Amino acid sequence: MLLSVLLGTVSCSTARKATADKDTLQWRYEVEAVAGQARQGYILVKVWTYSKDKNVAVGQAGKNAVHGVLFKGVPPLTDGGNRIPAQKPLITEAGVEERNQDFFKVFFADGGKYQKYVQFINNGIPATGDILKVGKEYKIAVKVSVAKDALRREMEADGIIAKLGTGF
Repeated sequence: MLLSVLLGTVSCSTARKATADKDTLQWRYEVEAVAGQARQGYILVKVWTYSKDKNVAVGQAGKNAVHGVLFKGVPPLTDGGNRIPAQKPLITEAGVEERNQDFFKVFFADGGKYQKYVQFINNGIPATGDILKVGKEYKIAVKVSVAKDALRREMEADGIIAKLGTGF
């Protein structure tokens, strides 16, 4: 009996992991700026992640935040008296992600290097109103701080993007 319960738990965890990996490969998320004081070299964002499982969405938020800073950028925010300018993506050259897919597969793997550049605000707990049911899945927002400058240096050191000032 205990063995069947344990196997059921492993199967459920495996299914959740497979779902998380599938969702991550599709990069289904939205990023928005967050008003607040970020440390120098960091950017505060709210990441809306889509998933059929609430726990999976929260777990994937860190990957999505780093991916957003790298490839999508962050739109501007005007919130009352707060004005946060848009942030361009760190990687603007077309095809970089596809040409370096082996690098990014390892970088964004569970326990991958992406974790060095992300810190969850409020321990990754979504705020009231940041868990929405959309059809058969959830859209969950988590606030995250991304070490943008350090992430840029990593991408430069790994040859993914050119160093600032190159070509002048």
